[in-house]
Amino acid sequence: MDTDLPTEHAGRQLPEGWVVWSEDDGLVVCYRPDIFDGDEYPRPCLPLITVTEASRGTASGRDGWRVTFHVEADVPARRLRKVVTGYDEAVEYAVEIAREFNVGIHDPAEFYAEGDVRERYVARLREETGK
Repeated sequence: MDTDLPTEHAGRQLPEGWVVWSEDDGLVVCYRPDIFDGDEYPRPCLPLITVTEASRGTASGRDGWRVTFHVEADVPARRLRKVVTGYDEAVEYAVEIAREFNVGIHDPAEFYAEGDVRERYVARLREETGK
């Protein structure tokens, strides 16, 4: 993968293909921005994992850090969302999700509403992850 983006955050190495996209107010890592760059696939097609303050934007106002995997920008994997107390724990969980995604544990199609799957995009994700 040819990119100048960092592949490490908070002392943790990200799995193959994942890079740090932003460290502002938490963490955003993305998968293979060299492939899913908006040229061949629509702009929202970029797997992301976000780590944000849990109290920000939630009705519960729960303290801690929320980790969310998005198969694309508007498609969060709700069952993988987790709120943890510490930032280090949140980063560790983000790395765990990325590792699991890389080996095909999470099928990208399972997170879409019925009939909303971007078939060509999901096929390419499966090809990349060996699913």
